[in-house]
Amino acid sequence: MKNIRAYLSVLAVGSAMAAVGEPLRMVSYNVHHCAGMDKKVDCARTAAAISREKPDFVGIQEVDRDVRRSDHVDQPAELARLTGMHATFAKAIPLRGGEYGVAVLSRENPLSVRRTPLPGPEPRVLLLCEFTNCWFGSTHLDSGKRPGDVESCHVLSARIIRDEVAKCAAEKPVFLAGDWNAVPGSPAHKEMCSFLKVVSDEKKPANGNLRHVIDYLAVDAAHAKDFRVLSAEVTLDLMTSDHKPVVVSVERVR
Repeated sequence: MKNIRAYLSVLAVGSAMAAVGEPLRMVSYNVHHCAGMDKKVDCARTAAAISREKPDFVGIQEVDRDVRRSDHVDQPAELARLTGMHATFAKAIPLRGGEYGVAVLSRENPLSVRRTPLPGPEPRVLLLCEFTNCWFGSTHLDSGKRPGDVESCHVLSARIIRDEVAKCAAEKPVFLAGDWNAVPGSPAHKEMCSFLKVVSDEKKPANGNLRHVIDYLAVDAAHAKDFRVLSAEVTLDLMTSDHKPVVVSVERVR
């Protein structure tokens, strides 16, 4: 038994060490239920936009599953099929005969999954997926259509996310993609940045209708020094969604 435990321990160390020096490419993408600026719902077009970036992980927001407006397509499953990745979905709300929420696409099949409801005038959800060398997640905070209470919901959501991230970060680095619906310097942004380090470009908006950034990729603060940002960009795709993909490559340095 001792020999088996020692062997497994060596394997675990080797797996962790293999990640050092290897680039990790991530995308955060609000896909607008695969509806482009031409109002056509087209999963193939969305999948092509994702595949062009050659990501290891994609955090998706505003995705439908079996909803009437998107022809009852299981969009996470279809995007996974078209990109050759694995899909994990988390429902935020029921919608028009189906479900609406966030998803994670990954090269590796998740080892475990955590889905956590978030408050808001329109309820939201946090999705965290465990992989061999890290956790990767996706979330989407309320859009603020009811201004009187959205800021307090944002801050409360951020605190729930903080607690969930802390549980996962005790074991492995945690990367979080998301449409926070919060501009840099806002109370919600400050709350999120109290436990996360943003690695995406906070000067380049991904939402074509806004002048300020609301889409982010971040790593938990406890592991931020373990990674170096190789590149951070927002693509020039102006048609596939009302948001553009936010793309970041990082390298583990220790």
